[in-house]
Amino acid sequence: MGQDSLAVDDNNKAVPALGPYPTKIGPEELWEIIDMWEFSEGNKERLKEIVTSDPNVRGPHLFRYYNPKPSRVEAAEKAMKDLIGAKYCLAVNSCTSALMASYRALGIGAGDEVIVPAYTFFATSATVAASNAIPVIVDIDESLCLDPEAVRKAITSRTKAIVPVHMRGAPAQMDAIMDLADRKGVPVIEDVAQAGGGSFDGKRLGSIGTMGCFSFDYYKVIVSGEGGFITTNDEWLYTRAQNWHDCAACWRPDRFARERKEGELFCGENYRMSELEGAVALAQIRKADEKLAGYRRAKRQIKEAIESFSGLSFRRLNDKDGDVGICLIMFLSEPDITRKATEALKDEGVPAGGIYDSKVRDWHVYSYWEHILDRKSVSADGLPWSAVSPDELPKYSRQMCPRTLDLLGRAIMVDIDYNYSETDCENIGLGINKVMRALLG
Repeated sequence: MGQDSLAVDDNNKAVPALGPYPTKIGPEELWEIIDMWEFSEGNKERLKEIVTSDPNVRGPHLFRYYNPKPSRVEAAEKAMKDLIGAKYCLAVNSCTSALMASYRALGIGAGDEVIVPAYTFFATSATVAASNAIPVIVDIDESLCLDPEAVRKAITSRTKAIVPVHMRGAPAQMDAIMDLADRKGVPVIEDVAQAGGGSFDGKRLGSIGTMGCFSFDYYKVIVSGEGGFITTNDEWLYTRAQNWHDCAACWRPDRFARERKEGELFCGENYRMSELEGAVALAQIRKADEKLAGYRRAKRQIKEAIESFSGLSFRRLNDKDGDVGICLIMFLSEPDITRKATEALKDEGVPAGGIYDSKVRDWHVYSYWEHILDRKSVSADGLPWSAVSPDELPKYSRQMCPRTLDLLGRAIMVDIDYNYSETDCENIGLGINKVMRALLG
């Protein structure tokens, strides 16, 4: 064979081999990650020497798909699925994305209505409008979660989903909500952003409704910096959520086949979770129950230490055992005394804060959602509001949910850390008693 013969004939390749070359992600990137942790100076120098001196270090593949090694995101999905008790789990880059993908998976769009509580982070409602649907905002009850009776009154022929939000770690009244939803034939999307690992009637939150949406933002219960998950027991909704979360990449049993039925193929967005977030999420999920035990222990000790005072009550818990325990919420009789008590508690070193003050903007309270109340639109088409005749749109106003404003205006929230020692809990209880004795007698 000559020089110009083809390799298929004599295996004489023009390019015998390429590389090996350094990986895209190397020791420099690893060091930037390690440097985020606070080590003693000596150990930090030793770690830097180890990281930078190895000439053969190979960096990770940070994209979950087409990964030559087992994906940490996929492992986190399996761990989350097992923790929650759902058949399917999809990792995304935030709970906002989880909500958006869930709404779209359910086919929610122009002219549809979605019922949301007046007390939740704005994203719960904003993603409804971003789906070109109409948010229907209703009151909460003494649990600070969606009021089932308010939901019943708000349901119309256009209602396509009910979204109970398990606020501040405590479950909504899921038995009543699910009973109502089943009778009306309306899907339920659980927003579990603030209550990861919590439960109702022995079932983990996120496994009760049609779909569950979780936040792994750094300020939540189980964290990965940014990130979220969708859980469901419905294979069709799981497939549609996958498609929406990955630019219509068509994650199906055979992703290159014709669609199995109408609604399987459509254009989506990009909400993928990276391998870095997946790795952190995996570690956090593995120790979730340990963290939950710490929160609940600390909350129980603090609450048991608080004396009985006339004019002081606690948030109603729909399932005491299912409460995550990330905070203790108390009600006083009037907003003015609530503000005085909150400031006094802070002065005593108690990690306390008010939930609602009409002078302080907080996007967890509906009265500041002017994007919705004033029917703002991103474009000249006026969507989502233009999809419905003006006389059929909800009558939004900043005072439309008076019960919500009353409850939040009289609420004091004491933050709880799962690392609190017995002494910490004892001192917090002492501080609360000290302030309440002075103000309530």
